[in-house]
Amino acid sequence: MRIRMLAVVAATAAALLGTVVPAAAAADPHSDSKTAQSELTGRPFAAQAATANLTTAQTASLQAKVDRYVKRTGGKQVALNKIDLNGRGELLVTVPGERHPRDFASGDGSRIAADPCLEGSVYSGWFCAYSGQTYQGDALRWYYCGKRSMPWGGYGSWINDQTPGTRATFYNSSGGVHYVTPAPFSYSRSYYWTPVWHIRNC
Repeated sequence: MRIRMLAVVAATAAALLGTVVPAAAAADPHSDSKTAQSELTGRPFAAQAATANLTTAQTASLQAKVDRYVKRTGGKQVALNKIDLNGRGELLVTVPGERHPRDFASGDGSRIAADPCLEGSVYSGWFCAYSGQTYQGDALRWYYCGKRSMPWGGYGSWINDQTPGTRATFYNSSGGVHYVTPAPFSYSRSYYWTPVWHIRNC
């Protein structure tokens, strides 16, 4: 059963992570890039936005999402779309309209960020939660054990790729247990996050 699940997720990973950012997500070719870049000057991580050729509107929308997540999680922004969760996890945010977070911290910002739950060995030690179904959207990634806030609702997905036997627990608004995941390797392509207020990954 685990081999079959791994094959399904591996196929999904190949399809989702083996591509560059879609052309539709690229900067508007008719925009005034010099004006956009000058307007970005002084904003957090403006150089990363400029290198990736994001428009002013894209950058502003992305930053607004990051700001909301920082407030909800208590984390710290460490890159254009990355929030550090007190050194014990991270949250990667998509540019609005895109399906996967980009890697703005290296290269030109055009590549999809690596995902430890979809790549590499089984039992990598990571638990990943996604704001979209089939492992798309903004991504919470936890390696170290702890209880953390769930900053989104609606339908998303998750992957439990932690060490053997480790289960994640989802808590509701009153602090009661809403759901406990199966032991690794386990996953859900579609999961309703709205009743979940906190997650303890291990």
